[in-house]
Amino acid sequence: MKKLLTFALIMVLAVSFGFAQDELTEDIKKMDAGLRFSNRPGVTARYFLSEGNSVEALLTTNRGLIVSGLYEFHKPLSIGEIENLSWFFGGGLHAGFSTWWTASLALGLDAIVGVEYDLEPLISFPITVSLDYKPSFDILGGWADTFFDTALSIRYSF
Repeated sequence: MKKLLTFALIMVLAVSFGFAQDELTEDIKKMDAGLRFSNRPGVTARYFLSEGNSVEALLTTNRGLIVSGLYEFHKPLSIGEIENLSWFFGGGLHAGFSTWWTASLALGLDAIVGVEYDLEPLISFPITVSLDYKPSFDILGGWADTFFDTALSIRYSF
């Protein structure tokens, strides 16, 4: 439990350093949060450090509670006449605690790649929808890793 708390504290400090960056201009969204639908359902929150970089925190479940911290790069994606489409990629760490069968801790590495569509121009409401693939590998533990984590996330931007 002490290891999980130490890791969670490190993650919180890392994200807080991201908030200490220069303020973004008003036309760039700063933060979005929402729900993640996958074999590991949960919540997601993302803070944009700049136009093309963000930090994301995920709180998901899978036989226990898993906290993931990701650094992501965002790039515009042009497919035909579809506007407001982008893709992203990145990586980070996860920590999980399970009381399923016996209490155990898991620490590991994550990667992420996905596409995102901004619905605001269509519906006049700041909603984004993304589809991603996020494989993970446990370094310690062994119950929280998966190579088949695909998710649909719906986020409100503010």
